[in-house]
Amino acid sequence: MRRSFRTEIIFLAAFAVAATAHAHFAVPKQAPETHEAPEGGADGPARRSPLQGEVAASQTNSETNSAPPTQASPSNAGETAGEIAAKCEKDLKAMPFSERTKGIPEICAKAARLDGCRSVNGEPIYHFDRAGDPAAKRSQKILVLSLIHGDELHSGSVALSWLQRLQEIQPRNAWRVIPVVNPDGWRARTRTNANGVDVNRNFPSQDWDDLALKYWKSKAGSAERRFPGKSAGSEPETQCAIAHIEGFKPDFVISIHTPLGVLDFDGPKVAMPKFNPLPWVSLGNFPGSLGRYMWVDRKVPVLTVELKNQKLYAKQFEEFDKLQDISGTVALQSEKALKKDAPPPPAGQSQPTSAGSASVSDDMMN
Repeated sequence: MRRSFRTEIIFLAAFAVAATAHAHFAVPKQAPETHEAPEGGADGPARRSPLQGEVAASQTNSETNSAPPTQASPSNAGETAGEIAAKCEKDLKAMPFSERTKGIPEICAKAARLDGCRSVNGEPIYHFDRAGDPAAKRSQKILVLSLIHGDELHSGSVALSWLQRLQEIQPRNAWRVIPVVNPDGWRARTRTNANGVDVNRNFPSQDWDDLALKYWKSKAGSAERRFPGKSAGSEPETQCAIAHIEGFKPDFVISIHTPLGVLDFDGPKVAMPKFNPLPWVSLGNFPGSLGRYMWVDRKVPVLTVELKNQKLYAKQFEEFDKLQDISGTVALQSEKALKKDAPPPPAGQSQPTSAGSASVSDDMMN
């Protein structure tokens, strides 16, 4: 009896030690009728990316509440086409003004994900392609990103509105839209991703190593919400965006943000079409930002649409749909201007106007 009792004590002690170790080392969870598009507007022959991922099959989801969907498990190794479509529907229906749900199942039936396009917490980062008009003589490939900052909720609503419109028109240009670049930040309502990194300061611009952390300290006051990361391109969300840039090879990039209420253009000098809701400006760019990475380093124009931080109404959605056409026009004008411009400066040298923009406070930029 004594030996049996001792064995039982030893067994219980070993079990307690194992349970304590498991608790200590467990990884916590981080926290409309078809229209013809105007010439030169939202509207190129489509050249699909060689990195095209899985295409999702349509799967209707009845959830229409405005709360963000729950987090995906980081252990998800991959999804079926139907699972991607279901995640897409849940996300798009959770956007602000989710009553604008027209065509979401059809849109999500075309959702795709590039290999490796996952957030820190394992959420899929999906995208949509819309081919341009094969008969168009001049066309551009336009890449749209929204919710790169997870707390800028209205940006996702405009991206959804553009996706809905692209289903109903034959665009001149080819479009790729990534509606939720930072899904973990969106669910947590934070600017940064789950690692606490500002994805729009993490792009590997040529001056990142020399300037990104210095500018974070001097221009942003070491604000946590603007932390550029410990190294350039360290974040999976940044890497996903780069994979799209390298695979899709856009001629023009649109990044949708809030709340400055301007159209911030990094690109060649062109005559900007009038757009009453928002004025055109050139705020410049910072090390690690998309504007610095694409325009200064690669001479690919970037239009940052800075919405006002206020509720959007139906009429305003119509106005921002027109901005989609205007963006296509600016893309074509930029292409023409770039052909006339002198060759870009040698690698590592920024344009004087872009470098000078660094004197702008980081609080005034996205």
